[in-house]
Amino acid sequence: MRQDNLKKEASALGWLFFIAMAVHVICSVAVNILEQKGITLPVEFSLIISELVIFIPALIYVINSRLSFSEDLGFRGVKLGTALISVFMSFLVWGVGSFFNVLSQIFVSNTMVQMSDTLLGGSNVAVWFLASIYGPFCEEFVFRSVFNRRYELIIGPMRAGLISALYFALAHLNFNQAAYAFVLGALFSVINKAAGSVYPSMIIHMCINGCNMLMIMVMTGITEEIGSAEDLAAAAEAARGSDMIYILLAVTLVGAIISLLILIPCVVFISKHENRFEELVSMFKKGQSNGRWLTFSSALAICFTLFIMFGLRPLLSALGM
Repeated sequence: MRQDNLKKEASALGWLFFIAMAVHVICSVAVNILEQKGITLPVEFSLIISELVIFIPALIYVINSRLSFSEDLGFRGVKLGTALISVFMSFLVWGVGSFFNVLSQIFVSNTMVQMSDTLLGGSNVAVWFLASIYGPFCEEFVFRSVFNRRYELIIGPMRAGLISALYFALAHLNFNQAAYAFVLGALFSVINKAAGSVYPSMIIHMCINGCNMLMIMVMTGITEEIGSAEDLAAAAEAARGSDMIYILLAVTLVGAIISLLILIPCVVFISKHENRFEELVSMFKKGQSNGRWLTFSSALAICFTLFIMFGLRPLLSALGM
């Protein structure tokens, strides 16, 4: 790809992220306004819309750019062994992510737990499917298939993985989820590079979300038996404000180290199983593409999402919206 085309694509990717986040925020504000007027939308509808607002712009980008789903976006089949070990690796990846989840809770609340009452306000089966299958598919398509693989042509696989992980983190629009989403996004990039496909990260993402949703459902069911669904959030806040958070931090740190030590040979296994070991090694070599990813559009998008996370959301909360 010519240098001028690379610059144009870098700018286009920045605008894509900005547009997706702007539409997402507009929809969120609209929902808040409706709720202030006593109009409550089904949680299933909210989950569908929250993913569509980032999926549709990315899909339009793919169609307009005439990208191939197999060659350009990584929708390439993998061997059975790769798929099976991806399921196993989901526990290892979340073992690493859990440390950063707990670490962020020193500063902010656990977003998923605080939202548990809202998430479980609809059909458990529908909510589980939307959060565990539909959501991860949309997010992996956007952040790994589009952002990661397109940026790789501009700045090389290592930096592309970090930038797509940054976008993935910022897209959650809260510090708690952003902290571990960045780490997960970076790991997903390496795993997909080893496999030459986006499917492993989709499998891992779905397994993580699915297990987390089941855990929240079980814990919420237990708290409802002895009190109310709000007790789960209250208990999480109580633990966060006590010394228990530091005990959890130490435990999850040990778990993260062990998980990472097991995860590394698993990734190497995938690369050899898919005959892509050299591609995996090349990801960590110097001399990768030195193109620029930071454009006016990407800088604007990052500043915009940071403002939403640390500026607009607190302002809306103060206004009772």
